[in-house]
Amino acid sequence: MILPLKSGHLRPCQLSRVNGGFHLKKKQKKQFNVVMKLIKQAKLVVIATDIDREGETIARELLDLAGFRGQIKRLWLSALDDASIRKALGALKDNEETLPLYYAGLARSRADWLIGMNFSRLYTLLAQQQGYQGKPLSVGRVQTPTLSLVVNRDREIKNFIPKQHFALQVMLSDGNQHFATQYVIPEQYCDPDGLCLSAQVIQAANQQIRQLGQAKVESVETKRERQNAPLCFALSDLQSEANRLYGLGAQRVLDIAQSLL
Repeated sequence: MILPLKSGHLRPCQLSRVNGGFHLKKKQKKQFNVVMKLIKQAKLVVIATDIDREGETIARELLDLAGFRGQIKRLWLSALDDASIRKALGALKDNEETLPLYYAGLARSRADWLIGMNFSRLYTLLAQQQGYQGKPLSVGRVQTPTLSLVVNRDREIKNFIPKQHFALQVMLSDGNQHFATQYVIPEQYCDPDGLCLSAQVIQAANQQIRQLGQAKVESVETKRERQNAPLCFALSDLQSEANRLYGLGAQRVLDIAQSLL
């Protein structure tokens, strides 16, 4: 008997409430067994994965899988030079300090699974009830809101109606210094978007300013600001920039970045 490929209506499927278990890739099995063996022999484990939600989750999922009940400490460092490593080793964080990161990562992964599995199935079935016969529809916690942003912006651009509006730039001089200023149009002459649609208003303001012939500085504010050096690339930003400049794929950028650690 040959069954054609179908989706969502061959038989009912009771989905579990959370995803259960993990599938281990064959090429990682040897190293995985080594890690599991070492964890089961240890009384104290120091987590040294990336200092973020996902790094915390990777480590603690392994500890939970191994049934580890010993003491847990957290190595917290963002630089890999000798001085930074020594400093971090001398200031290990207690287990409770970073445990919430694990809960956040766990919630994220389970939400992805629940939303993806359930809503993909739901929307596919609803679409089929309306006559849809294409591939199963994909819904996700991140991809669907992102798609909505793209669609809404595309509609805004498509439905955009340009409006002719007016502004007034005034050139002033103080001795040998010349600088441009922008006339602030009173609110009563602006539309809800803050644009002045009347050329007569601008012309009248221009005439009044010319008749005055001079401007008075009402106040001057001077303040000192501090600008920090820009942060290093996050992985997603690095992948985006490398793709824009060099046409590199996300996996290729990830492989290069990991080889440099």
